[in-house]
Amino acid sequence: MKVLGIDTSTRTTAIGLIEDDEVLAEYNLRGRVSHSESVTEMIEEIFKKFEFSLDDIDLIAVGIGPGSFTGLRIGITIAKVLAFSLNKDLVGVSSLVANGMSDYGKVATFVDARRGNVYGSIIDNEEEPEVLFEDSILPFEKFKEELNKYDEVTLVGLDAEKFLGDLPQGKLSKNKGMRGTNIARLGLIDYKKKGPVDAFNLVPNYLKLSQAEAQYEKNHETGK
Repeated sequence: MKVLGIDTSTRTTAIGLIEDDEVLAEYNLRGRVSHSESVTEMIEEIFKKFEFSLDDIDLIAVGIGPGSFTGLRIGITIAKVLAFSLNKDLVGVSSLVANGMSDYGKVATFVDARRGNVYGSIIDNEEEPEVLFEDSILPFEKFKEELNKYDEVTLVGLDAEKFLGDLPQGKLSKNKGMRGTNIARLGLIDYKKKGPVDAFNLVPNYLKLSQAEAQYEKNHETGK
């Protein structure tokens, strides 16, 4: 089964292609390039290398966050357009869990959510990732309490190094950035268990209100 994985939840634009357990191609671009500009170009570049076309894939997997509000909307929109136009099944997966799948054992994924908060997830990754602490946004000190339950944990994510000094049991992963093939792998696992999602109703997992939404609610509560 050929699966295309897409993630734009972080500063890395991650595209991956797998066939069952085999990694066929991976393209991860980190920097200031706009996700909207890079995703389609990266997909096109990957498929230039194969004798089959985009129409030959069986499943599209996309990271639904948490992470960058704008990035998530871009990635999910592109995945939906591909699913509708190619008539392919679609699944949405946790970007945090996928980011932890390059390491084994207890793995914690961090994204700095600012103001002392983090997006955090903890998995036990062996043959398949077992979620020990589900995707959450919470103060780092609270997440630290969860991590202190384990004697050793691998820290993953572009922001993980910021927190290494506060976690004596933590070791920094060499695989900090998102990988598109992990999105595809997690998508295939979820698809086999639960089947496809309704593409029309697939939405980002923001875990918090955007600044505009928070301001709207604040103004609404005060009658402004």
